[in-house]
Amino acid sequence: MLYIISIGLADEKDMSLRAVEAAKKCDSLYAEFFTTKMNTTIRKLEKVTGKKIKEAKRSDLEEHSGKIMEEAKKHNVGILVGGDALSATTHAALLLEAGKKGVKCSVIHGSGIFTAVAETGLFLYKFGRTVTLPYPKENYSPESFYDFALLNKKCGLHTLILLDVQAEGKEYMDAHEGLRLLLEAERRKNKGLFIRSTKVITACSLGSKNQIIKYGTVKALLRDKSLKGNTPAVIILPAKLNFTEEEFLESCSVTIHF
Repeated sequence: MLYIISIGLADEKDMSLRAVEAAKKCDSLYAEFFTTKMNTTIRKLEKVTGKKIKEAKRSDLEEHSGKIMEEAKKHNVGILVGGDALSATTHAALLLEAGKKGVKCSVIHGSGIFTAVAETGLFLYKFGRTVTLPYPKENYSPESFYDFALLNKKCGLHTLILLDVQAEGKEYMDAHEGLRLLLEAERRKNKGLFIRSTKVITACSLGSKNQIIKYGTVKALLRDKSLKGNTPAVIILPAKLNFTEEEFLESCSVTIHF
């Protein structure tokens, strides 16, 4: 059996009883930290599960996933995943591969960013396509995130912008870096979507004691030092707010008006 086990939003304390029980059944247990940043360690997870845990690299679950599949044909194998188990395409691909190879699979769900953003007060059913803002690399500067955010805006839908995680290089994009990249994209696209007076929401370390939700203009948020280095973080470009969403944002987040 292959178990894909959600750790949850912030750290090992977010694991459900079902997740802990599944982990305890496993003969081999792996944890991956490349799809999201988790405020936990292998040692802390071992303490909760009572099992020895190996860290799985991206290649272990992608190019070389066949090794884990062969192991799961004979033993109970678990993969601990940050957030909710199938939020990342890597884990959905594992589920598909397991089915093709005749490996039984069990998914243990948990809390994740796609529902936690409701703590901003925005209605989940008003979110459009989620986009990822990547670190620009040499000869690589995709702009599809801008086009989809613009389309969401035209349709009256909020846009959840996931900020890039490059765990192997220990690069975790914070809200300041994300806002600057959005302004750079605006200079290239020039359609008025992300200008310094645009109001956005930043949500950092949701579900943890370091959680911060702030609502304000891009200009104001760039001057807010509390957002620096506070990861994992997301940015939300809201569409037109109804009165309930606006009231919630104004009262339950820190509103910035520099």
